[in-house]
Amino acid sequence: MTTTPRPPAPRRLSSLLINVSTLLQEPIGSLREFLLDDAAFSHDGERRAVDGPLRLLRTDQSLLASGWLGIAVEDICGGCLAPLALRLELEFDEEFWPPTDALTGRALTPPPERDGFAVIDGQIDLSEVVRQYVEMARPISPRCGPDCPGVGASAAPSEPPTDDRWAALSALREQT
Repeated sequence: MTTTPRPPAPRRLSSLLINVSTLLQEPIGSLREFLLDDAAFSHDGERRAVDGPLRLLRTDQSLLASGWLGIAVEDICGGCLAPLALRLELEFDEEFWPPTDALTGRALTPPPERDGFAVIDGQIDLSEVVRQYVEMARPISPRCGPDCPGVGASAAPSEPPTDDRWAALSALREQT
């Protein structure tokens, strides 16, 4: 009976700073899979936990990072202005460009039509990627739920407030 070898389990990470120096020396198509588990992400002065699978693929001149990450953020309800917690799901494919070729040492410049992030000292930092995708995934006007009462619903006045500057005109209107 022959058994097929199982692929190695993804390596667990608790940081968004990943060492890729060995991956940059491997042939095109080399792949690393990670599982982010409560990776620390600081945004707006608060620490947040990021989790989910991440895949790094060696391309001809760069690394392609593909992630399916989840993060909990705090926001304010657009209807009643109460604080609320949101769970955002981020899906991304981003390129990271090293400054030099790891094997030859020659300088690399990304093509002008390609955007991406830098590999610095053999490491990639996913913090800026996560920050940008969090901002894009945030709803414009989040709601706390379908039964949100709205702004000032409990203290809604029965009559619109009157402006004292119009009092003379209002009195004239009532006289005629």
